[in-house]
Amino acid sequence: MARRYADDEARAGCRRTRMLAGWVVGIATVVPLTAHAGVQSYEGYAYSSGDDKLLYRESHWLYDRDGVGQHLIVYRCPDGKPFGRKNVSDAPGAATPDFEMLDARSGYREGVRTREGHREAFKQADERSPEKSALVSLRDNTIIDAGIDAFVREHWDSLSNRGIAPVPFLVASRLGYVDFAGRKLRDTVMDGRDIRWFRMSLAGWYGFALPHLDVGYDVRTHVLREYQGPSNIPGKGLMPLSVRIDLPPAERRADVTPGEVERAAEMPLTGRCAIP
Repeated sequence: MARRYADDEARAGCRRTRMLAGWVVGIATVVPLTAHAGVQSYEGYAYSSGDDKLLYRESHWLYDRDGVGQHLIVYRCPDGKPFGRKNVSDAPGAATPDFEMLDARSGYREGVRTREGHREAFKQADERSPEKSALVSLRDNTIIDAGIDAFVREHWDSLSNRGIAPVPFLVASRLGYVDFAGRKLRDTVMDGRDIRWFRMSLAGWYGFALPHLDVGYDVRTHVLREYQGPSNIPGKGLMPLSVRIDLPPAERRADVTPGEVERAAEMPLTGRCAIP
């Protein structure tokens, strides 16, 4: 009986870890909205938390379409071959964007879309499985995907001082909400810049048993510098990875042409890298 109880607890912990990984799907894709004034790009490098092995890369493009901020992300194997793509649109709101993510290794899809004025969360396990969806009603202070960045910037002072109350986060993979809480963790210096770290974790009595995530922001610009926690890119057995995503300022570019964005949006997803 004790063994079965322990196994049940382990499985429950695994489900909670996947849940946390789901709601952080957009953390490493966030930047200030002012960056949408022109086409820009930057790179992210996801390393294993245990040994700093490079697991995958992220290429980001920011641009406007008819006055609405857009964010394109291409996920790449360590050798540069693309295996996934994500599109984010600020049309419904900075904190509540529409988005769609595709992992071509398995055909997994998830996102949130707007249809005839209604919001809908959806997911598809693989290319052979049927899509599942659910209509959702936005709550006060709702956050969707990369909208967490707008929330962090809007509530910078509260996070830096007393922390924040539970906030509903719409998780596409769950077709519903979870609550999270955040607080300032520490201040450090990276590359000669002051970095403020915030810790995010699920709110509620079960929060103590869940892995947290830490995000480091440039104090002056409020741009994300580093992410530490579960990844939205699964490893073997569809288990979430524990990663450190580095977003070096030196690799941010403002000389990007619209043609580069178009090519990235149409790039075939040919990568079949086995991420541990």
